Amino acid sequence: MNEIILPHANNTTIPIQDLIHYFQLNKLNYLIIGSNKVTLTNHRKPNSLDVWLRTHPKIVNHKDTCQSVNKVITQIIKHQSFSQGLRKCPKSKRICKALVFCDHLK
Repeated sequence: MNEIILPHANNTTIPIQDLIHYFQLNKLNYLIIGSNKVTLTNHRKPNSLDVWLRTHPKIVNHKDTCQSVNKVITQIIKHQSFSQGLRKCPKSKRICKALVFCDHLK
């Protein structure tokens, strides 16, 4: 599986490599998932997987629809470069669900 299929964006696909590159470029160990059913402009976690998915260049429509749903998270974790965990949110300072980058450990 080299593509992330977004069921709430007409099954638009995003290469998993785009997400890996984002983590590497920004030197991230994790990214808060930030699933939120609000418009993009009202999203409370701007540095989250949900916002990254919504603002990906392949997403033309559906920017105001939550994209980081369980089906998407499961696909990403199956790639084995990521796992799901709990981490401190940089914005709220609370413990939140996060996508953890495992590739840097290899």
